Amino acid sequence: MRVVVTGGTGRAGQWVVRQLAEAGHEVVNFDVARRPELELPGEFCRVELADAGRVYDALFQFRPEGICHLAANPAPSGQAQIDVFNNNVLSAYNIMQAAGDLGVSRVVYASSEMATGLLTEGKVPSQIPFNEAERYPSPNAYALSKYMSEVIADSLAVRYPQTAWVGLRINNVIPPDDYDRFADEWEDPGRSKGNFWSYIDARDVGTAYRAALEGTSTGHEVCLIAAADTRAKRGLRELMAEFYDGYDRFAPDFDDSRSAFDCTKMQTLFGWTPSYSWRDQ
Repeated sequence: MRVVVTGGTGRAGQWVVRQLAEAGHEVVNFDVARRPELELPGEFCRVELADAGRVYDALFQFRPEGICHLAANPAPSGQAQIDVFNNNVLSAYNIMQAAGDLGVSRVVYASSEMATGLLTEGKVPSQIPFNEAERYPSPNAYALSKYMSEVIADSLAVRYPQTAWVGLRINNVIPPDDYDRFADEWEDPGRSKGNFWSYIDARDVGTAYRAALEGTSTGHEVCLIAAADTRAKRGLRELMAEFYDGYDRFAPDFDDSRSAFDCTKMQTLFGWTPSYSWRDQ
């Protein structure tokens, strides 16, 4: 299958490119920066995704059967909120509408754990583990932009019923050479409490995109993806109680080293489970 990967040079995107190429797909990377040192397989095309004309031009050049959309402004803070929101929403809409007009069969796009609204200060889930139904409004422009991509896909699934849409609520992405950072967090667990000590190995973002791209779902589906375990050495019950005012709403059979994010839907629809853990490094 010819597949366009947007943001294929990025921290997660490069692993999607590698995984798809390894599986035999013909990959074209749409990005604004080319990084020869990564030695990524496939073709490269420089595209400003916030410009609809350029998106249509590039897509109609390559005419892919599938699209894996990851390109975005990834910064939840540190810059003008409107810049983050405008870039991410326009990019998502442009690539999705162009995909529908072109008749692309499957579109897998990057939503975010932040789209749940749970990464808002003081907000906690009704129970751990929680699934895709758990969602709250967020004041964060990045979180809102990612949730808007889900709203866009809901609507475009009606306009373009021949295209299958899958949104992945991606957890905090950790490249395989970046696990050393966890040591500082073990000394000060409060540094990683914001998403309940969860993460996902960048290589598993690649396997998740492949599973969704090669799947047989129809319409629009949204799935959480995260590592099976937490990034902490201490148990999640103890950490939640300490950092979230005695929180104790856990499922009776919950394993204390397990992630708070329940990825059962992703397994049910696409047979995906995470393969990588910091504990195996």
